Amino acid sequence: MTEFLLDDLTEEALTGRSDAAEEPSWLRDRRLAAFKRYLDLAWPDSRADEFWRSTPFQRRIDVDRAVVTTAPADVEVPASVTDGLDLGSATARIIDGEVVDITLPTAMAELGVVVTDLATAAREHGDLVRTHLGSLTTSDPEGTGGGSDRTVTVNDAAWTAGLFVHVPAEVELDAPISVQVHASTPGAHLPRVLGVLGHHARATLYLEHTSAPELDALVDEVVEVIAQDASKLDVVSLQRWDGPVQHLSLQKVAAHRDASIRHLTVTIGGATVRVLPECDLVGAGAEVRPLGIYFADEGQWFDLQPYVRHLAPHASSDVLFKGALQGHSRTVFRGNIFVHKDAVGTVTDENNRSLILTEGARADATPFLEIECADITAGHGSATGQIDALHLFYLESRGIRRDDALRLIVFGFFRDVLREIAAPGIEDVALADIEARVEAADLSKVQINDAALQDLG
Repeated sequence: MTEFLLDDLTEEALTGRSDAAEEPSWLRDRRLAAFKRYLDLAWPDSRADEFWRSTPFQRRIDVDRAVVTTAPADVEVPASVTDGLDLGSATARIIDGEVVDITLPTAMAELGVVVTDLATAAREHGDLVRTHLGSLTTSDPEGTGGGSDRTVTVNDAAWTAGLFVHVPAEVELDAPISVQVHASTPGAHLPRVLGVLGHHARATLYLEHTSAPELDALVDEVVEVIAQDASKLDVVSLQRWDGPVQHLSLQKVAAHRDASIRHLTVTIGGATVRVLPECDLVGAGAEVRPLGIYFADEGQWFDLQPYVRHLAPHASSDVLFKGALQGHSRTVFRGNIFVHKDAVGTVTDENNRSLILTEGARADATPFLEIECADITAGHGSATGQIDALHLFYLESRGIRRDDALRLIVFGFFRDVLREIAAPGIEDVALADIEARVEAADLSKVQINDAALQDLG
């Protein structure tokens, strides 16, 4: 099949791929409509686009790449979080441009749970897919967020490997559904995930991102999840790239009446990683808890932008992100809360905490509120600092070596966030990745805030 470039999509390439995959006509039409939007938009300009102001697109993101549409044979894929855990999980792998290795336990299948590639789902579950695919990217409440961004529109038009997950109404799953996105080939990767939870359903979705060692690739991803009335959803997104991967990801949930959402983002690997965990609270009484931890090392640039839109009354949100930085690294946190004029009774809060470990690291934080309604409760805050000398002194005075004490402080900084979601295997994997970073660091260069000790002296 003819190769096509991310920066030079053509109608012929899109229709050719759609026909070859035997996609229904409505899906091909959706792709072509997105293609027209793609042509009308330019790539983000950090000087003009408020949501890209802190991350220079032209310097950090390379779109002059061929789109990867197939998966090579015999790819060595890192172990998934659920490997080795006796949970009865459903699993699927998106490798480069294909969905492979779908495993759906019999117990889940008998409950009506669906885990299949998106092209097949468009034919076999057409009503669900047609209703919800693109509903959170092409319909943009109040003209905000990802729907007007070309990095999202290009995925709408040209997504290659897509996965569909459906948990029917009243079905409660104890084991997670794990989706591993793995990049092994240089180029542009366009994975897509669509999830639909019926009313009163309960599920946990793992999104694991891995790559071949030292792979130079761009992964432009879109995840949409619709959580119907009174459903409960936990989403855990792990960015564990190995090497200079550039990752752009919109991970968006629509929470209907009384739905409860928890979303944890764990960002460790990648050269430039920009994750947008977004939630539209479209039903009264819905609630969302966006959580995040990140650990940036030499040369890494992480841009994390949780965005919550309160569009219905008496909904609540509580954002908490924590990060640590060492080496010449950069992190950007922009927490966005929008409260619609009709969203009376909203309760919302957002907080970011950053721990600067060594000289040369820089953390920027902007908790942002846009409020159109007076009858709400809202708060926000951010803090950036160094390890407290009092904490270090306390541990050392009890016989704990300095290096071990520093590790304990860093682990404790993250652990309260990780424990908010009882996600099997996640805490162990995240802390192991962080421990490897700390072990490789020169702890003699860790900066200590000794102001409190000076006051005591």
